[in-house]
Amino acid sequence: MELEYATHDLERTCTDERVMKKKLGVQVSKSLKLRITELRRAREFDDLRWGVGRWEQLSGDRGGQWSARLTGNWRLIVRPLERDLTAVLVLEIVDYHRR
Repeated sequence: MELEYATHDLERTCTDERVMKKKLGVQVSKSLKLRITELRRAREFDDLRWGVGRWEQLSGDRGGQWSARLTGNWRLIVRPLERDLTAVLVLEIVDYHRR
């Protein structure tokens, strides 16, 4: 699957292991690398439902977005791109339980 990122900073965080560990710590970084790999290997978004990331469709103000668990509270938030069912936009990495 193709990945696009909401910001250049987010792309750097998701693709540069040194930046990832500095911003997120070792535990969250390890899980993030696994989720990014899972996204890249999926042929289409529906393939993720059977993966290990516990992908969940969000609702409310996050309607149309999906989250994957990184740790107890941290999530990777993505949105499938409407123009292409084989692409997603990575929106953020967040502890949205603390917002």
